[in-house]
Formats: sequence, structure tokens, C-alpha cells
Amino acid sequence: MSNKSLILSNLAVQDAALCDDCISESLKIHPRQQVNPICNRLCNRGDILREKSVCAQCHKFKTTNRKTNQLNMNENQASKERHIKTVQPITYRIEYSDFERRVKQYLENMYQTEFHEQSLPVGFNKNHKFDLVSEDKQIVAECKSYTWTKSNNFPSAKVSTAIEALFYLSRINVKKKIVIFQDHRNNRGESLVEIFTRRYDGIIDDVEVWAYNVKDTVKNDRVTIIRPPKENWYKTFSRII
Repeated sequence: MSNKSLILSNLAVQDAALCDDCISESLKIHPRQQVNPICNRLCNRGDILREKSVCAQCHKFKTTNRKTNQLNMNENQASKERHIKTVQPITYRIEYSDFERRVKQYLENMYQTEFHEQSLPVGFNKNHKFDLVSEDKQIVAECKSYTWTKSNNFPSAKVSTAIEALFYLSRINVKKKIVIFQDHRNNRGESLVEIFTRRYDGIIDDVEVWAYNVKDTVKNDRVTIIRPPKENWYKTFSRII
């Protein structure tokens, strides 16, 4: 099997975004520089999507590759429309209230503790109600569920609630803070949560960002860490000055 076929097959099986380095290591394609031109050609043909995101294997923010589905086209159309790409659609999408309950189940299974909606102090005489808080109050999660607009534009007005959530998360001192998005992709194959993370990375600070893809059962649900937590900007700034 050629390296091109190996890469396509591996991406189809993994159903995740992988960087060139991890593809090279997994498939033993050496030197790794061979992977880059192959993936670029596959991207130009519309077989894969190449973009900046977090690799599902090494969890680093790099150029990654994700398998796409070719649109149904005849050969004449294909020669003219190679630039059009779509990804495997998310199998399930649920209402927000159901999504929050689903995430609650997932977190309780993962951390072996109960999670509840709870108010925490975020300032003098000011409390804020967070979606999911662990029993020891050391893990706090906010759930968000947005979709691209009908014209495939980023829903800037709607995501203002996620920015507000980031502000309140910045006001609490806990071990782990998570914003969990029910992910959605437009017909260009762009992940809403990945675009959000790129746009607002500078204010996310020590918050972990998840893309949560709902499957048939909570056991089969797939979570991708789009952005690991980083330092608080104000703490870094205080050291500089």
C-alpha cells in the first residue's frame, strides 16, 4: 500500500485531526518530511482537511489533517470542483438541556463524583451560577451549544454568552475549568469550537476547551481537547512589569 493510501486509511479509521508528526510516527513513514507534501496534495484534491487545530494524539496546536468525504460528483464536475470539501457529519445533535445532562453523565463517569448546577462567589457580594460543579468545588464546567448560521457564517452574537462564561471562570480559583461545546461543522468542514478557540485564545487563559461530539450513547461520546489550559494573562503580565 502506498504512503498516500496508508495516510487516508489511517485518518478514516481515527476519525480525528492528526498532525504530520503523529502520522509519520504512527505509520512509520520516514523521514517525516514525506508526510507534508502528500497531505498537501490530498488537501488540494479535497480528500482531507488541513487546518490549524489541536492534534488528537499529541494534543499540540499544529497543522492537522482530518479525513473528509468527497461530494458526489461526476468526473467532469470533479475536475472543476476539487476545492469543495465536506467532513463526516456529526451523527447526533441534541437540544441544549439534553446536552447539559449528557455532559453531566460524562463528567460523573470520568471523575467519579457528582456534578450539579451551583452558584459560586465571583466578586464582592456577587455570585454566579455555573452549569456543572463537582462536589468538592474544584472542577467547574460550562456547557455551550451553537451552530453555524444558515449562510455558514460564524454566530458572533450567540457566542457572546461563551465569552461571558470565560469572564466568570476567570473570577474563580479552582483546580480545573472547562468550557464544553457541542461541536458543529459547516459545509466547508470548519469546526465551530476550533474557530472560536482561535479567535478568543488570548482571553481563555487557564480554561480547557472541549469539543463534545454526541454519539448513540454517553459511553461512545467523543471528546477532543481543542485547547489545554494556559496561564492567566494577568499573572504573566504582573511578572513582566
